[in-house]
Amino acid sequence: MKHVLDFDRAILTFVTGIACVAAAAGCAGHGASPKPSPSPALSVTVAKARRGDLAERVALTGIVNAKAQANLQSVITGQVVEVDALVGDRVNQGEVLVRIDDSTVRAQLQQNIGSLNAARAHLMQVQTGDVGAASSATANLDSAQVAYQTALSNYNRNKQLLAQGYVSQSAVDQAAQAAAAAQAQLRGAQVAAQNANLGGRTTSSAQAEIHNAQAAVDEAQGAVELAQAQLAQTVIRAPFDGVLTQRSVDPGTLAAPGTPLVQVSELDPVYINVNIPEENLPYIHRGTAVAVNVGSLPGRVWHASVDEVNSATTSGTLSYLARIVVPNPGFSLKAGMVADASFVKSQRKDVVIVPRAAVFEGEGGDQVYILAKDPGCACDGIAKTVKVHVGLQTDVDAEVQGTGVAAGTIVIVQRPDTLKEGSTVSISSANGQATSSSQALP
Repeated sequence: MKHVLDFDRAILTFVTGIACVAAAAGCAGHGASPKPSPSPALSVTVAKARRGDLAERVALTGIVNAKAQANLQSVITGQVVEVDALVGDRVNQGEVLVRIDDSTVRAQLQQNIGSLNAARAHLMQVQTGDVGAASSATANLDSAQVAYQTALSNYNRNKQLLAQGYVSQSAVDQAAQAAAAAQAQLRGAQVAAQNANLGGRTTSSAQAEIHNAQAAVDEAQGAVELAQAQLAQTVIRAPFDGVLTQRSVDPGTLAAPGTPLVQVSELDPVYINVNIPEENLPYIHRGTAVAVNVGSLPGRVWHASVDEVNSATTSGTLSYLARIVVPNPGFSLKAGMVADASFVKSQRKDVVIVPRAAVFEGEGGDQVYILAKDPGCACDGIAKTVKVHVGLQTDVDAEVQGTGVAAGTIVIVQRPDTLKEGSTVSISSANGQATSSSQALP
């Protein structure tokens, strides 16, 4: 019985307690207004405005080309006996790359040299005989001229003596006959000398033989030079400093005229050919600086300049081919690579720069949200709109002018659509890096 009374007494105490708690709650809510809870801070991404140089660029794609490329082929028939380089080897100008069997060419050269020597000997023999005939003709002509002058002088003297009565008429007639005979001999000597081409006006049979012999010498000399040229063509040398980029034969291959042997490419510097659209032509000309990067070689930038811009459009397009010269001492750039070329279109120096995403168009024009501190708020700050004038822009940055934004000003980059003037914000990241409230930008 006692246990039952104790249990009833406990139940009564529990119910009474609940009633008192309910009454207390009712009294507390009666006649008092609840305090409104604060709006939650909006999560944003921020960045610092900075001062620096900003450039608008034109980005174009081109192909890397060797400065020079030679596809060396055989010009004679013969077996390849030696290949002295592998693909990728650096070669120097004049270095031997391929040798072709030259035994047949050497034999032909020796035969041609023998023919040349024989032709020269025959020419000398003919020239010696013709000189002898010419010398004899000259001597006969000189003798005939002397005899004629002597006979003529004797005739003229006898005529004078006849007039004075010192000689008879018969003596004069004999002198005249002697002069006539000497004159006939002189004419014969002159004809003989003329036939020997002493005057250079006719071609005697001896001269014709000399000409034929000289022609035979010239022909034999040409055959020798041809064989010497063919002998030189059995050795294929590098035409310039470069890299062996292709090898098409091995020792034992039978080469014939037109057979590809090796390819040599000059890769320092290299050329990058890009097509310039007409609207970008005013910004790109000879000497324009260009930054080059290649997707297969990340993290590297080559600084170069434009060498030439074609004066005519590329066939079938409205663009102009530009050639960029890029130093390539390590041969890291290979012919055929796809390269991105970046040209400066316009540039601004020492300006205030913010991320382009921070700029938006409001009712009064271009604006940005900046982060303002509020000591009474347990947040990272509040959003405040500032009007700006936007200058040069790139894909990621923008130049801004205005009294509310300076180097070091914290601007809100990514923001929710509900953000407005005076909104409390919480920084989720700064310059792309996650951060907490205690790590917010100052």
